[in-house]
Amino acid sequence: MKATVGGRSRERWGAASGLVAVGAGATAMVFERGGLSPSAPPGEIAEFFTRNGPAQLTQSFLFVLGAGALLWFAGSLRSFLVRAEGDAGRLSAVVFGAAMVQITVNLVAQAFQIGMAGTPGGQVSPALLGVANALFILANLPMAVMLLATALVSWPHGAFPRWLDSLAVVAAAAHALLAGSFAVRGGPLAPDGWLAASLYPAFVVWLVPAAMFMVHRAGRPRGAGGPRQPRPEVREARDQGL
Repeated sequence: MKATVGGRSRERWGAASGLVAVGAGATAMVFERGGLSPSAPPGEIAEFFTRNGPAQLTQSFLFVLGAGALLWFAGSLRSFLVRAEGDAGRLSAVVFGAAMVQITVNLVAQAFQIGMAGTPGGQVSPALLGVANALFILANLPMAVMLLATALVSWPHGAFPRWLDSLAVVAAAAHALLAGSFAVRGGPLAPDGWLAASLYPAFVVWLVPAAMFMVHRAGRPRGAGGPRQPRPEVREARDQGL
């Protein structure tokens, strides 16, 4: 019994780490000071980092903490999904692998931001700024893969409710669009456009209810690799040939 209670508690804490990641990210956005294009004049780039360096360092610290929480959540999500998927858990492994890639790319981007924020006099190379911006954009691709693979596991096996599966697909599409925004030079989908800005929270919109559902379901049996079962009244009608 103690082992069961302990396992349930660990599952809840693991799922709740997704909410910790959201909290860290939301707090980090308080220190957001806007974007900066590599094509900006060198003096403007230097002024930006001189003025906003401390805020960017604080923001990166919070994002790194959030990445650590997201690492923990990714492991919990894989465990949650593989119990439903069963067999070798191939798609669940894709979910976990994509999450690891996304977190790695994001941490590398944060390393660039930390380096630029700490540069004396804000003398940051435009090329360095361009690479950092590109990394933040490209991190959306593995995020899209993770969300889509999650939906593909859950839809037939019932790991999450159907509405959460649908939300994951929509969020995956949003992040796939963001991943290609580096090729857009102007308009709403450009990296500094209003549409791109509105798509970034898509993952959080899925993550909050998904993590809460996982916390609620901690310790309860889930699917064992079989297909999602129809409701009893549907089964009865099917058995009667209706």
